[in-house]
Parts: sequence; structure tokens; C-alpha cells
Amino acid sequence: MKDKKSSSRREGRGNSTVSSRKFEEGLPISNKKQILGFFIILLSVLIILSIVSFSAADETRLESISISELFKKENQTSNFTTSNWLGIIGVVISGLFVRGAFGYFSLIIPVLLFIFGVQMMRKRSLFGMFQFSVYMLFLMIFSSALFGMFKTTIGVDKIPHTLVGNSGEYFSSIFYLLLGSLGSYILLFGLVAALSFLLVDRDIAKSFARLKMLFESFRDKFRTSIVEMKEKREEEKNRESKRDMIRNEREKILKTKKSGKLQDEIIEDKHVIKDTKINRPVDNEMVVEENLKVKAEKSKDIPIDIEKNEKGKPLEEVIVPVKLSNKRPQIGDIISDEVKEEIIFPVETLDDYKLPSLDLLEEPLQEELDVISDEELKENGRLLQAKLLNFGVKIEKVIATPGPVVTLYELVPAEDIKLSRIESLQDDIALAMKARGIRMIIPIPGKGTVGVEIPNHKSVTVKIRSIVGSKKFAESNMVLPIALGKTISGDVYVDDLTKMPHLLVAGSTGSGKSVGINTIVTSLLYKMHPTDLKFILIDPKKIELNFYEKLKNHYLTFSKDYSERIITVPQNAVLALKGLEIEMEKRYERLANATVRNVADYNKKFKEGRLKDDETIKHGKMPYIIVIIDELADLMITASKEVEEPIARLAQLARAVGIHLILATQRPSVDVITGVIKANFPARIAFLVNSKVDSRTILDMNGAEQLLGRGDMLYTPPGAGKPIRIQSPYISGEEVEKVVEYIGTQKGFSRNYEIPSINQKKKKTYDETYDRDELFEEAARVIVRYQQGSVSLLQRKLKIGYARAARIVDELENANVVGPFDGSKAREVLVETEAQLDQLI
Repeated sequence: MKDKKSSSRREGRGNSTVSSRKFEEGLPISNKKQILGFFIILLSVLIILSIVSFSAADETRLESISISELFKKENQTSNFTTSNWLGIIGVVISGLFVRGAFGYFSLIIPVLLFIFGVQMMRKRSLFGMFQFSVYMLFLMIFSSALFGMFKTTIGVDKIPHTLVGNSGEYFSSIFYLLLGSLGSYILLFGLVAALSFLLVDRDIAKSFARLKMLFESFRDKFRTSIVEMKEKREEEKNRESKRDMIRNEREKILKTKKSGKLQDEIIEDKHVIKDTKINRPVDNEMVVEENLKVKAEKSKDIPIDIEKNEKGKPLEEVIVPVKLSNKRPQIGDIISDEVKEEIIFPVETLDDYKLPSLDLLEEPLQEELDVISDEELKENGRLLQAKLLNFGVKIEKVIATPGPVVTLYELVPAEDIKLSRIESLQDDIALAMKARGIRMIIPIPGKGTVGVEIPNHKSVTVKIRSIVGSKKFAESNMVLPIALGKTISGDVYVDDLTKMPHLLVAGSTGSGKSVGINTIVTSLLYKMHPTDLKFILIDPKKIELNFYEKLKNHYLTFSKDYSERIITVPQNAVLALKGLEIEMEKRYERLANATVRNVADYNKKFKEGRLKDDETIKHGKMPYIIVIIDELADLMITASKEVEEPIARLAQLARAVGIHLILATQRPSVDVITGVIKANFPARIAFLVNSKVDSRTILDMNGAEQLLGRGDMLYTPPGAGKPIRIQSPYISGEEVEKVVEYIGTQKGFSRNYEIPSINQKKKKTYDETYDRDELFEEAARVIVRYQQGSVSLLQRKLKIGYARAARIVDELENANVVGPFDGSKAREVLVETEAQLDQLI
């Protein structure tokens, strides 16, 4: 039994030793590196603590006491305690590094050890650390040597030995012996700078580029500070000059008084200049982004998700068979409900569509939040009163309302003052105020005051985010809200396009007209769902509205007459306007069938399911259509008659069916903005124009020629007697691209909203026995290829007689390939390309 027990014990011991050997042999190398890295980190932390808590007094105490005496019990008192955090070992280690090596620069060594330990703990490669370590060690040596040079040249007492160390002092002495003080400084400074650059960028070229950028930034800051100082000095000079002018005006007034006047009356005249009251506008509250979408969700009158038939089952794609006519359709004939099978497509609601977020727009500038000081407003009010007093106009009360660009001074004149006297002093006031141009409102409608608009000394740029993100815009209940900008009082101004119902915009080059158009479009994109709004964008300049081409699957319309989404060709613009006329007529037919008077009531009735289709009319939701023409003058030059007729007709009739026009031009002359167009566009926006004639053309009054440009505009609402001065917000091209890109990346309509083709406008009726000439198609291609509707051209190219060629031209006119007869001129070709001709045929 004993032998069995002893053998089992031996086996147990043997197993334990084998398992321990297996454990030691089986430990991975990476784990061993981690353990080693842990101990290196621990060692480096201890060294760093000892160096940081170095004290020269500890070394003095240790020198006076032998090591054997330290361990005696009677000597272990408070007199032998050290200030080093690691005790006696810390004193020894810190003395070795700080005093013996390179001073406090020796911290680089334990820091490198710490980094090596961390790399080993994270199982990272140490190869990339060697170059970094070499740069760090050389930086330590040269830095301590540099301070050693300071110690040598400046003085021993000025530079402590803890910044140099014995090794640093040794290297500095070598440099001093070989190169002298100046050479040593140049070399050491250069070496320290080069090593610093290599540690930061690992590339000298990049480092020099970084230095250049820093130098340029410092230079720009220096220049801006100089400019700000100059502006402050100029403001102080202007204030002093205004005060001097007020003083001089008072003296002139007192000198002109009669000599027999009593002293108390003279004292009373000194107080003729009243104190200016300041009317600060209430800050426009910014809203949370979710509130911006409330109106869009409310106005999103989406009908039933999918149209249902009489049995209540959803329709995917229904083919409706209809009775065929005996007449053979000809080229250019409309494929009406009597001669085709009509396809009803499923209704797309885009429920997952999300309106753009405010983060796509830039934050308002800080200067927009700054306001003009009360002191400047009061000084301008005093100067204004003093100038008027100089001409015998006494003011009873002055109220200043500061805005972003101009300040409105409301004046209450004395009872015996005629307003015509004040109006005649406009140029004199502008000269006294040193203003670029002032505008007078005599009188202000609804108030017993006279308005004088004076530009601020420093104008403010209004950003679009402060308008679109305002509470007034987000909570507006308008159908088509457009954010026009901020008024003189600083209030956000929003108006409804459906109430206008059309808008005419004019302004010279650089006045902010195109930015204003972008602002109108962007504000609509932030409020309207794609099912509620469509655009027809006409841009003859080809560069102003090309941002919006990415909206083709959401907001833009489609036509078979042309392939452009942003219309740039004048002939395509004519086709679009004429096609929109047909769309207007069709919409009126649907309104009449539904017994409603406008598109809003129609959509409401359709949503409630109270409209029934018949054989001729298929009901569906009507989105609003906005036509924007960025440069009307170009269209009027190329095709004035063809453009003016559909514009006038749409402006007269299209309001009820939800079609609205926005026309913009930089040349507001009578041949561009004709009397027919002006009569149907009661809402006008005038930016800065070149002359009073242009101002009267667009506004029927002067004032637009005195605007300041850069978005400063006058807006005349429908039925208003006086225009409102508004500062249009600024939106950059990058902001427009971000908004359009955000919309374009979302899921759009699989079938875009289509306006009718003018080639199907009228149904041509022919005799049953009527047959076209066998050369009809070849003649059509010749006409389109040469773009000349001439009988002689067909005679030459087809080698036929005059009678046959003339008959073919008449057939081409019936087929809408060429226009009607126009005297001695060649007929106009209505088809531009052979591809369109093939589609027509």
C-alpha cells in the first residue's frame, strides 16, 4: 500500500512539473512582450516622477550622510526625509538624469520608454519608433547644449544648472571652442528648429509650408487689426465732425434770430433739437428644425395612396378602351380620348421625402447680430434736425428704427410746415449726412410722419438661414410662402405668391437680382412637398439656374416638345409657355367639371373623394406650377411676339388654376416690360437700377435708382400705394448646391409631371380621301435639316415644280412642321432637329 501511495505522489509531482513546463513553453511571444511593456511603462513612470520632484537639497543631505548610517534605527528621523516623491532611490535617479545628464531635458528618455512600453502593450510594431526616438534624443542633446551656451555667454547665475546638466555643459563647451558664440548659436538654433519640424511633419518642405501659412495668418491678422483701428478712428472723426456741424448749425440759427428777442426765448431755441427716440425691433426667434416641416405636412394634400376603382380595389395600371374614329389620324393630330387607349398611372406620393434641413445653410454672421449703437443713431437724428432747422423746418419729434442696411428716421414736422419743403431738401440732407443716397417717404402711409431712410455707416449681410429659420417663416400658413428678406425694422418679411399672383423683378447687373431669385426658389423648397409644387425654369443666360437640374425627378416638369429640363433655348421657352397655355385650359375644364373656382378648392374636393371621372375628364391632384424666367429681355429680343402673347394670357387667367409667373430682367425698358405685361403683374420687386426712367418703368415711381445694391430692394405688394424697403438675404452657390444635392439624392417620381405638347394642340380634320404627297416625309427632313421653310428650297433639292413644292409646304404647315405664310419671308421652321421630326411623325 505504501508503495502505491508513494508512486501516486511521484506521478502527481511529475504531472505538476510537466504542466508548469507546458505553461512556460506555451506562453506566446506577444504576451511576453506585453508583460515586458508593462514593466517598461512602470519603470518610465517612476523615472518621470523622480525627475519631476528633483531637489538639489536632497543631494546635499545624502552627501553628508553615509549609506550605512541611513539604516540605523536611531538615525531614521525626520531630519533624513527627502522631498523627492520616490525617496532616496528617487534622489539618486533624478541626480543621475538631471545633474549628470542633460538637465530637465532628460525627461525625453523616460517619455520614450513610456511610448515604447505602450507600443509593446498594444502589440504594435516598434520599427517606426526608432526614427522618432533618434530625433527626440538629438533634440534633447542640442537643446541642453543651447541652454549651456546661454549659461556660458549670459552668466552662470542667470541660467540654472538643471536646464543644462553636466553632459549639456560638456557639449556646449565643445561647440563654443570650435565655432565661437555666434556660430554655436546659429548652428544650435538651426538644429533644434530642423528637428522640431521633422518631429511634427516628418518633412522639411511641409514644415516650411506650415511656417509660411502661420506667417501669412499673422500678417492678415495684423492687417485686419490696422484696418479696424483706422475704421474706429474714422468713426470717431465722423462723430466729431457731426458734433461740430450740429454746433455750427445751432450758432447759425441763434445768429439769425432778431436782436430784440428775450434771453429766455434764446434759451428755448437751444432746445429746439429734440432727443431722438430709438425703436429697436424685436429679435426674430429662430425655430427648431422640426417646426419648419409642420406647414409642409399640413399643406401636403396627398390624395388616396393609390387610386381605387368602383369596387375599392387598388389600380396599378388600367387600360381604358375607347371608341375609335373612322378618320385616319395625320401628322400633328392630337391623339384625343376618342382615338386612343388612355393609360392611368399609379399615384406617387413620396411619403419618405424629407424637406431640406437648416444645417445645409451657413450660420448667420456675427455682424448680422450686431446692431448700430444708440449714440450713432442719436447723433444722426440731431444732425438731421439741425440741417432742417437751417432751412427753417422745425421738427417736433424724431423716431429712429435701425435696420440691417438702412435706418428709418420718422419725423413729425411742426404744424405750419409744408411737406413739399421737406421733399425739396433731399439732396441737401444727403450732403449733410454724407450718405451715398437717401430716400424720403412723404408721408408714411398710415402714420402722421415723414420717413427719411439713411444708409448705415456699416452695412450688414443678411444670411438666408436667419430668414428660413425664423419663427415667422416656419409658422406661416401661406400656400406658397416666399421669404423676401428683412425690412428696415429688422423684421422677417414673408409673402404669399398665390396672393400676388405674379411677380415682376428688375435690377441692374450686380444688384442682387439672381441671388433674390435663388432665395425665392430655396424658400419654396424648404416649405413645399414635391407633390404640391412644380417649376418651369427658363434661363437664357444658361448659368444662373443650372443648379436646379438635379431637381428633375422631384420639382421640374417634362414636355415632349423639348429635351431640356432647365430651358435655355428661346424657341423651347416659347414651346413651354404655349404648352402651359394648353395645361391652363385643361385645368379650367377640370375646375368647371368639379364646380369649383380655384385649385385649392379642387384639391380639397379631390382629397375628400367627391370628384367622379367621366368619359372626357380624369380627375387628379393639381400641383402648383411656378414659371421663372431669369432674363426676360433676351426672350423679348429673339421672339417678342411669341413670348408676350402666352405670358399675357397666363398672367390674366392662370391664377385660379395654380399657375404663377416670376419674370426677372436687368433691362426694365418699355420694350421689355410692355404695358400688357405690367398691367397683369401688380407685385413688383425693384433692385438698384441705373436711372429714374427705369425706376418708373418697374415701380411707376422714383426711388429704385437710390438703392444701395447688394440685395437692397423695394417691394410693391398688390394694391399697396407705397413700396416697402427690404434687404434681400444672401445665399451662396455652395448653399444652393447643398440643398439641391440633398433633394436630388432622395427617391423621386418614376414619371415626371408632363405639360401638354403644342404639336397636339388642335385636331386637324381632313377629308377621308385626302392623301399626302409621297415626297412629304423627304421634304420635311430637307426643311428641318436646312431650317428654311422655302418653296424654292424644295424645288432645288427635290427637283420638282413650283406647284407641287407649294402644295407640300401647305401640308407641312398643317402638320405643324413650318409656320404660316409671312409675306416675302421664308416660313418659320417649328421643328429644330430630325429627332423631334421622327417623334412627330
